[in-house]
Amino acid sequence: MFFLNKIILFFQNHIKQFHFSRFVVCDRSMEPAFYDGDHVLTFNWIKPHTGDVIVFKSNRKNLIKRVAKIKDSKIYVEGDNRRFSSRIDPIVTDQVIGKVIVKY
Repeated sequence: MFFLNKIILFFQNHIKQFHFSRFVVCDRSMEPAFYDGDHVLTFNWIKPHTGDVIVFKSNRKNLIKRVAKIKDSKIYVEGDNRRFSSRIDPIVTDQVIGKVIVKY
């Protein structure tokens, strides 16, 4: 089990080395575009733009949100469903894992 945890930690810390990653949506903040349990594929070598849906790291969790604006190298994100979306401080490019390109 210790070895498996080390492998998982390695991949979590080096995820941007891969072109694509897949995630499962685990909240309701992006409804109706993305529902709890949806699977998404991200392209990891991108520069985010306003309107993109991205997956990013925040407090050791992967979150999915829409880019609201980019100002002074800070990325402001928000969920489409304001009732269930928590307020997130601006993030930086290093926190971005990738842009959602497919929901399946």
